Formats: sequence, structure tokens, C-alpha cells
Amino acid sequence: MAGDREMKGELSQDEALKRAKQFSEKYVERSPYAFFPEAEVVELVQQGLGENEVKHGYRYCP
Repeated sequence: MAGDREMKGELSQDEALKRAKQFSEKYVERSPYAFFPEAEVVELVQQGLGENEVKHGYRYCP
């Protein structure tokens, strides 16, 4: 398990969304990829990543 990962069910939705945004921003920053040009779509994907981390303990692709 990752050192800073909180156990399933202990992570708030707000904190999970914050972590998903940080994760995706770092991923785009370090890779040859860019965010989708429509901000609403990016936000929905980030929300889905956060929701999946809360529900399942991992940021599964929504």
C-alpha cells in the first residue's frame, strides 16, 4: 500500500477530488499529454477518479 493512501472509506469526497486533481495535473505536467480542451469534461473525469478512490480505494478510470 502507498504510504499516504488512506484506507477505503476514510477519505472524504472533497479530499479525494483534491487528490485526483493534483494527480492528473502532475501526470499531464510530466508526460507528453495535455488535458482535453473542454474543462467540463476534465472536471467530470477528475470527479470520477475521486469518487472511485472513495468507493474502491483506487483511482480507477471512470
